[in-house]
Amino acid sequence: MPQITVNGVTLHYQQAGQGETVLVLIHGNLASGRWWDPVWTRLSGNYTVVRLDLRGCGQSEQPGHGNTVPQYSSDARALLKELGFKNVIVVGHSMGGSITMDMAVTEPEMVQGIVLVNPAPAEGLVTPEERKPLLEQMIRDRNLMKMALAAVIPTAAQGEFFESLVDDAMIAGPTVVSNYTSLSEADYREKLAAVKIPTLIVFGTQDSLISLDMMERTRDAIPCSELVLYEGIGHSPNVEAPERLAEDIKRFAEKIIG
Repeated sequence: MPQITVNGVTLHYQQAGQGETVLVLIHGNLASGRWWDPVWTRLSGNYTVVRLDLRGCGQSEQPGHGNTVPQYSSDARALLKELGFKNVIVVGHSMGGSITMDMAVTEPEMVQGIVLVNPAPAEGLVTPEERKPLLEQMIRDRNLMKMALAAVIPTAAQGEFFESLVDDAMIAGPTVVSNYTSLSEADYREKLAAVKIPTLIVFGTQDSLISLDMMERTRDAIPCSELVLYEGIGHSPNVEAPERLAEDIKRFAEKIIG
């Protein structure tokens, strides 16, 4: 993956495809751009597609600071400007959903539409106090991390690709405390209501982290939004149901393009 230095941090990214419509893929907490591998070729045949490793994740630099939703958003927007992209559709998974929301409300002129894949809800996501010690333990224990990821990818938690996701989660481990603190403060309801950006929300109903109630409230908080349920799929449709997700993203993109 090539790299660009923005906001004082070197980020790794990948670009593919040649379509006029640009899709930007934002990964979640304890992850990397690798989480988009299953949909990558399915999308790059039709569109220009960009993904990045957020600061502290994957092959990007680990500066030890700036691990907040607004900073990740600023980094992603700066990278897109360096690449010359001014009008994009942003697709965010999990915490990447909050980053996507921040991008949309901070520079709405840059964002044509957003796709939220089992996102942190628009109201923000508070990590229960009793779960925090476990999170802080698993970033030091690969077996515990593997068990935790298996719970968020329940239908695809095996094989070489899954093991690589566990490896990337260990790399991103030092960001976890800052991430869950930032997510608890990431309430975008009022701002999203004001910008009225077309939105598709995809929700795997077997999610152990995010509830259907949260997604329904997120849908209700965002004008021009659609909620699509993936029955029998967990927190990660991008890994568990990539073919269906790619088709839904294409449908949404073509609707925006007209």
